[in-house]
This record gives sequence, structure tokens and C-alpha cells, in this order.
Amino acid sequence: MAGRCCIVSIAFSVIISIILSVLLWFFLSGSPQQNPIAMCGECHCIAGTSSTGEPNTCPAERPKMQYSTATIDALRRQRAINPHELTCDPYDNKKCQLNPPQDDTIDLGDSAVCGIVYQFPMNIDSELASNTEYLDSADDIFSVGTVKNSAGEQQKQNNNLCPDAPQEYLLISYPNEQAALADGAIITHHGACGACSTTQDLAVYLTTPDLTSASKECIKRSLLNQDEGIKCLQDEIGFTNACARIWMYNGENTGQKCTLPCAAAEIQNYANNGPAPECALNGCLGCDEEQSGGVFVKFAGRTRRRSGVLTTIARPCEDIVMIDHDYACPGQATSSVVMEEAGMDFLEEENGGASVFASAASNSF
Repeated sequence: MAGRCCIVSIAFSVIISIILSVLLWFFLSGSPQQNPIAMCGECHCIAGTSSTGEPNTCPAERPKMQYSTATIDALRRQRAINPHELTCDPYDNKKCQLNPPQDDTIDLGDSAVCGIVYQFPMNIDSELASNTEYLDSADDIFSVGTVKNSAGEQQKQNNNLCPDAPQEYLLISYPNEQAALADGAIITHHGACGACSTTQDLAVYLTTPDLTSASKECIKRSLLNQDEGIKCLQDEIGFTNACARIWMYNGENTGQKCTLPCAAAEIQNYANNGPAPECALNGCLGCDEEQSGGVFVKFAGRTRRRSGVLTTIARPCEDIVMIDHDYACPGQATSSVVMEEAGMDFLEEENGGASVFASAASNSF
């Protein structure tokens, strides 16, 4: 009798798994194209309401969302000397850590910041740079940076679009903005540095405001072969390996924990946000935020909101920071003209310069 119960229980579990897998596949099968940037009423963010129920005033200042091709190219080419690597799934492994591990600033939340310290113009020996324990502050780069690489040559500038752009940098977490600026760092996002803090990952965020559709295709592949999913996120979207992994793990976890609300959102063709002034997240994104958001933010470090990047999901105004990322290519902060697209003002570079802003795929961060 006990054996029959066991068999029935196993069979039931298998059937449920198959049903959930089918729903998960449907959830990942694609979604309708969203506008490049979400709006909450007439505002680029969710301003909320006052104590009397009246809508709050939308901030006059909006994050910069149009960057020159030279700046984007510079962001993609630049390389972190001490990137955080991820070799475990933090949703399944509670002991999972980045390598090198994040320090105590991770507990400070958004009061901490991730700073970039560029090398001008020296190059650190690759073997020496792999040992990042001694690189605890921006000052270290000047004491170590005079060491040449094994070939005895300095890295050549091969970026014709931005010949003055630095090629390497350190990622350093600081307790606050003041500490970062005092150390000579450039603030690249709020929160401690993590798996997605590189400028290469920033370039993906800046050029792909809707990351859901593209990431869904890659996560579909990961269901059959995780390596193929990671390869897709790296080669077809442009993420670094560590950032690709946390996006994949996040997507898999959301698919498992939020199958029903996400399938419902797909079937009903729900918008990412409800009507103004609340502009509440739909059930799928709300579940993603609750079930996957905390781990993603901790391990990724960089999120769109923390980087001052608007997306296809409207977010509370107080969550979106203001950061101009033209630091990657000195001299590229040019005058701009305004054009209208998707109900929002965008900036397009003058003088015939190419601008970069592509719609492709949305995760909730």
C-alpha cells in the first residue's frame, strides 16, 4: 500500500512538473513589443500621490538616455581589471558568493556606490592584476600602475571613434558618494559593485531598454542547456559572463516561482504597468520583484534604476538615480536636439553623429 502511494505521489509530481514546464515555455515564448521607454501618465517615472490623493509633480530632470556611438563603443571596449565572477546559482545555493567577494558595503544598499577608477595611461601586469587583494582604493592604482605588462609595452589605443578613451579600470565599492569622489572615482551606479557593474554590461543597458524579449529567448535555451543560455546572453545580447549568469539564474527562478501570473500576463497581453497615477506592476513583474529581485540586486550590483537608465517598465521616481555616463569617452558630451519618440523626449546628437538607442528585449530591474 505504501509502495502504491509512493508511486502515485511520484506520478503526480511528474505530471505537475510537466504542466509547469509547458506553462513556463509558454511564458518564455515571447511577448508583445513594448514602447522603448515606459511612461506613467505624462511622467517618465512613477511620481506617486500626495497625502490628499493628488498626483505628485513629475521631476523636471530626466536621466540621459541618448549617447553617441563613440561613447557606447568605448563602454564596450573598456575592461575591468578586477571584475566579479559568478560560478554558482545564488537562488539555489545560499552560500554562493561572487569572486572576489563583495565587501561590507553590500549591506549599505543604495547608500553605497560603485566607482570606476580609470588607468591613465599605464597598464598593470596581467598576473599582478589578477591578485586584487591589495587593490583596495584608488590610490593603489597609482602605486601599482607603473608596472608594465609582460611584453614591456603599454596597451595601444585601438578605438578610432574615441582615441582618448581609457582602456582599463578598477571597480571599487564605496560606502557613499562622498567617499568615492574623495578617492578620485567616477560613480557608475548606486549600490555595491557586482556581477553586472562593468562598462560592457552598462552598454547593454543603455542600448537595450527592453531586455525581456531577448533574455527570454536565451533563458528558453538554458532550460535545455545552461551553457547555451549563457552563450546566448553573452554573444547575442552582449553581457559579460558573470552578468549573463545572474540574468539567467534570475529568469529561471522567476519562471519557476511565477509561472502562473506570468503565463496569465502573456495570455491577457498585460502592459508592464497599470494606469496612472499608481502605474502598478503587472502580476508577472510584481512576482518577479518579490521572488527574484532581492538576490538579483545583491549579486548583479548594477541595475538599470541604480544606473540612471530608463526602461520599458515605469519605476518610482525616487528609485531612479541621475548619472551621466559620458565619462567613458571624454569630449563626447555634445549639444543635442530633441525628438519625440514613444511619448517621450529623446536626445539625438547633432552634426550627423550617430546615436544609439535600440529596442530589443524587460526584466524587472
